Amino acid sequence: MKQIFPVRIFFDESGKNTDKIHLMGALLIPEKVYAHKELQRLNELIKKNNIHWTDYSGHGSTRKNIEKILTESMEYQNLMKMNIISYNQNKIQEDSIDIKPDFDEIVDRTIYTKFPERVVYGLIRKYGSHTLLDAKVYIEHDNTYEAKNYDLSKQMFEQLNIQSVYRGENYKLSHVGYLTKKQEYGIELTDLMLGVVRTIIENNNTSKRKRAKNELVMELLKISNVYDFLVRIKLFEWGKANQLIDTPIKNYIDIFMSEQGDIEM
Repeated sequence: MKQIFPVRIFFDESGKNTDKIHLMGALLIPEKVYAHKELQRLNELIKKNNIHWTDYSGHGSTRKNIEKILTESMEYQNLMKMNIISYNQNKIQEDSIDIKPDFDEIVDRTIYTKFPERVVYGLIRKYGSHTLLDAKVYIEHDNTYEAKNYDLSKQMFEQLNIQSVYRGENYKLSHVGYLTKKQEYGIELTDLMLGVVRTIIENNNTSKRKRAKNELVMELLKISNVYDFLVRIKLFEWGKANQLIDTPIKNYIDIFMSEQGDIEM
């Protein structure tokens, strides 16, 4: 008889409405870890405060809340996993020019029927023949995910369960649904991790808001648990070659620290 391993997976995006860096990521946390009383206290914090990486501009209390969520959750970072896809939306739009007049949703359908499945599938596969991974997936709600002809939660539930049978994998998705912000700290944690990674990749000092984020990221990178988790994130880039390329995220971190760090010449 297989041992059941329950996990929670949180899915979110970063940079969706920009024309530069678009990230899509999923964070896996074992159910026993997620339900730990110390981490459950973070739900009280996120329900009382607006914590969103995009809005951070250096405000003291927001900074403390971000640091608290990341430092406390990363106490268990060795049991968590995260996958991120960085994709070029402009390239998808260019490739769809000949089709788009007959299929208005081609860009969104291309993105939201392929990438979310890939980013989650990478977290739940290959758990071994003696384990059955039972995953509950939570997606930060966005109206884009519920279009005329498709629903991301339904699509992901059906397709990944089909892949489990087809590929002989030892997992099942028992739930896929939407959450709004301020419901579960897992959504906020995923948002923050994506924001940190996007800031590192962007490596941009062109505004006061960006400089404030850079300073905060540099402080977070000094925390060993946060750093250790970030370098373990699996980053895949999709662009000119129209395929996912496994890219060592540590290279981006090294560049960021070299550029943003206080290094005397």
